[in-house]
Amino acid sequence: MTRPSVDEFVMAAQEYCSLAEREGNVTTTDLWKVRELLLRLIFHIPAIEGALKSSDFNGTRPDDFTYAKVERRFSEFPFNFYRVVFDPHDLSATDEPVTGMFSNDLADIYRDLSEGLDNAEKGHIEDACFEWSLGYRTHWARHALNALMAIELRRADNWEDVEPDGAEQPPPAPTQK
Repeated sequence: MTRPSVDEFVMAAQEYCSLAEREGNVTTTDLWKVRELLLRLIFHIPAIEGALKSSDFNGTRPDDFTYAKVERRFSEFPFNFYRVVFDPHDLSATDEPVTGMFSNDLADIYRDLSEGLDNAEKGHIEDACFEWSLGYRTHWARHALNALMAIELRRADNWEDVEPDGAEQPPPAPTQK
């Protein structure tokens, strides 16, 4: 079995940010690619979690214009809103589920990954790992998991299958009784 790896995390982060920044409309295949990349990023998180911040290097985040462009791009997916519960472990909570915004979740992940990539590309990989790990625990883990839940439940409810390369397969034919 493959082990979590910093290099694999960096590659998945680069692919995710490239997909976010790409020109043109999103496709269903892009939705499956987002799913694949989120799963890869989460799988490789353990490899970056042990990094200690070694300096004061701070990566550059995308500006507000770029962030808004990415959020608009991601809003083109077949759905953009879904219900979210803030803390599934707080069984005494009385708060109602709220509406999550898919495009905002994906754009926030993009912003956090981009900042770390900027550090990594400047040769400050330990700082990048520290920022990714801290950001994951404090911010983008919830966005990633909520987005994955929305994708997976849509996929399951609509009987959509995904090929290994991310291409959409037609739903299976209903069985005869």
